[in-house]
Amino acid sequence: MKDKLRSEIFKSIKNLAKEHSDVHVKDLLSQTRLKSFQVNEDIISYDYSKQRITEEGLEELLLIPDKINLKDSINSISKGNFLNPTEKRNVSHLLYRSDGGSDKNKINEIVQQEKDLRSFISNLAERPVENIKDIISIGIGGSRLGPELLSEIFKDQSSKRKVHYCSSLDTQELDLLISSIDPSSVLLVISSKSFSTKEVMINAGKAVDWIKKIDPRNYLNRVIGISSNIKAMEDFGIIKSNQFKLLESLGGRFSVWSSISLPAIIDIGWKGFKEFKLGALEADHHFINSSWKKNIPVLMALMSCWNMNGLGINNLGIFTYDYKIRSLVKYLTQLGMESNGKTFNSKNQKSYFYTSPLTWGGYGPDLQHSVFQWILQGSYYSSCDFIGIKNKKEMQSDSYISLLAQIEALSIGEENKDLKFKSITGNNPISLLRMNEISPRSLGFLIASYEHKVFVESQIYGVDPFDQWGVKLGKKLSIMAKEREHLLKNFDKNILS
Repeated sequence: MKDKLRSEIFKSIKNLAKEHSDVHVKDLLSQTRLKSFQVNEDIISYDYSKQRITEEGLEELLLIPDKINLKDSINSISKGNFLNPTEKRNVSHLLYRSDGGSDKNKINEIVQQEKDLRSFISNLAERPVENIKDIISIGIGGSRLGPELLSEIFKDQSSKRKVHYCSSLDTQELDLLISSIDPSSVLLVISSKSFSTKEVMINAGKAVDWIKKIDPRNYLNRVIGISSNIKAMEDFGIIKSNQFKLLESLGGRFSVWSSISLPAIIDIGWKGFKEFKLGALEADHHFINSSWKKNIPVLMALMSCWNMNGLGINNLGIFTYDYKIRSLVKYLTQLGMESNGKTFNSKNQKSYFYTSPLTWGGYGPDLQHSVFQWILQGSYYSSCDFIGIKNKKEMQSDSYISLLAQIEALSIGEENKDLKFKSITGNNPISLLRMNEISPRSLGFLIASYEHKVFVESQIYGVDPFDQWGVKLGKKLSIMAKEREHLLKNFDKNILS
């Protein structure tokens, strides 16, 4: 796409902002808007009626997807053909939950990976619990956040098998864990796409040595590797039957649909994992087939672009209102900020746009007693996504009622002419994502929708959402600093040079 076209889109957003930036959400609301500014799917709905955008402004934003030929990009990524240009490989995470694709070799390999994974999970279930009581999963970033989230939400509390996650560079997590469990009943899962990530390999080496002491002959039977680097797993000593391969084209923060989730499947079961992927597939179909005005990820991306580049709001608060999904924001933070926290594209062109917002948030009922004060009466606006559960069959929970109250406070506000210190300006642009229940299927739909949102944003901004060169610099400098003492002594000198 020509650089000039993105320049024109950016200018049109700025011109739109001049006309509509002084609009207040409370002046936009009507019964018609409340109905028309939402999209309802079977398991999830998206309500953006409290975004700070007029109908006329929305119609102009809805022209952007056609201007950037988004249909072509969606078609390409859905078939596994979309190119990550800076790393020169195709993007394949949609193929992991796909019912088709253009690259049959990749599809066949994914099918085989899934068969191997299912066979392993089935065999583990048949083993005596006394033989494997604790599963230690060592991974960081996408190799930890996705599986850990699934375990936290869906694990069977009555299960005698416990899954633990570790990644701290100082190994404190691992040290605390191994001080309280029996190494003779441990299964160790090492997850790293490259199988060279420093935090992972330090913890892995220590855990393997710990197991080896009590079973020096057969300890490797208890060590599992998940990676795209087969040679590195072999060099580490992982036996072939315990190796689970990932496609090189599968990005870490998009890998929850793959063997990376092996530890979580122990918690949620194979059926739960399949339902999780089914929900994502349904989100894919929605993304591919829906018109722009009824397309949840596209609307989410357009609202994000408008809030950042039209209204100048540089942060997105995501607030969950069910305790089970309290850690979802950690996952979505990595997904959004590591993907689109970029300025230049592969052709060395600087984006005209402000790209990824600062993403923050957490469990709403806790935060409304702390940081919400900053949004309600502070000096800055926040764009917000509220995620809640509305079960149609039962009375609404206190959490959901609280969610609605906070949305009203943050978007509508309350004026007190006599006591200004009590006034709440409101006018924070807010979207509500509402699930009918917390299930693997609904969570799969929700996470895949955020993946697609991030992808649409990248296409508007002209950046590559599938690389992370900033992250790699930190890794490179860490590797170069072989002697920590030398690094500390020469830190200031190194920076100045």
